[in-house]
Amino acid sequence: MRKKLILHDLAREDAEILLPLESPEYSTFAATPNLRHCVGCFGCWLKTPGKCVIKDRGSDFGALMPLHDEIIVISRMVFGGLSPDVKAVLDRSIGFILPFFRIVNGEMHHTRRYEKSPDLRYILYGPDINDREKETAQKLISGNALNFGAKNYSVSFHSTIQEIKEALA
Repeated sequence: MRKKLILHDLAREDAEILLPLESPEYSTFAATPNLRHCVGCFGCWLKTPGKCVIKDRGSDFGALMPLHDEIIVISRMVFGGLSPDVKAVLDRSIGFILPFFRIVNGEMHHTRRYEKSPDLRYILYGPDINDREKETAQKLISGNALNFGAKNYSVSFHSTIQEIKEALA
C-alpha cells in the first residue's frame, strides 16, 4: 500500500466532497487557515534538522514528507504558480532537503536529506488557465521535483471541482 499525503488549499466544503477520509493510506494537510511564512532562519537545517522551528501546525510538514510515498499538491493556480497558502507550507518544508547544493543539468539544486523521496503530483485548478501560466507552472514544479529528489512527478490543470475529483481517482 502506497502512503499518500495530500496538501491542499480547498475550501472546507470542497475538501469534504473531494478528499478521501484519513486512513492508513491517506493523510491530508490543509494549507488554510494560513501558516506563518518561512523567515529564512535556517533553524530547520541547523537547530531541528528536517523540522521547522516556527511553532505552529506547519512545523511538522517537512518531517511528514519522507513518511509518504507520494505527495499530492492541490492548489489554486496563481500567475503560473501555487497559491500563497500552499507555497507557504512548501517553503516551510525546506528542511526536508539539505542546505548544500549540486548542479543538475546546468542548474543549482539542493541535495537530498533522505534516501527515499516521495513522488510528487500537482493538481492545479482555476478558471481560464492559459498556456503561458501552464508553462511557468511546469518549470516551477520540475525544479521543485529536482530539489525534493522526486523520481516521478506530474502536473495537471483543471477548471472545475469535478475535474479535480477525476484527477484524484
